Amino acid sequence: MNFKITNLINNLTRLYLLKIRIIFIFLTLISCQSTPDFEALRSEILALHQATIDAHWQKDVDFFIKDMAKDYLFVQNGEIQRPQKEEIKTKMNDYINNTTFTEYRDLQQPIIGFSKDGSVAWSIVQVKVAGKRTMDDGTERELDFTCAWITLYERQGDKWIRLAEVSNFK
Repeated sequence: MNFKITNLINNLTRLYLLKIRIIFIFLTLISCQSTPDFEALRSEILALHQATIDAHWQKDVDFFIKDMAKDYLFVQNGEIQRPQKEEIKTKMNDYINNTTFTEYRDLQQPIIGFSKDGSVAWSIVQVKVAGKRTMDDGTERELDFTCAWITLYERQGDKWIRLAEVSNFK
């Protein structure tokens, strides 16, 4: 009888120690997961937004197709579009190179958000745009509008990829 109790106590002790080891390993693995530096990520998204504004001023058409997802979505005027890079480049080339901007600025601080793990981000912005656009027939048209849009990003490696944009004009 004494042998059975001793054997039972030894087995329970081993089981208890095994459970402690498993819990310790689990807690160690959890503590290894790093929390994203959201302030640094926010700065990166704000820099991308500023680069968008700068690309208008500098007439940098290639910026608009750089770091764009293969299955990029664009939503505007009640339509969902899946434009290809060349289509975007052609449209932006016409717009940017035939427009002289006198104003292109934020009307309010961009709103930036992230998924909990920092792998997905979005920006919500509102800009004021003014200037002149030369039309195909050579006439000039005044530009004066407000545009707001949401850009959805996904972190891939060390850069942000634009997945989708939704925009509207006033």
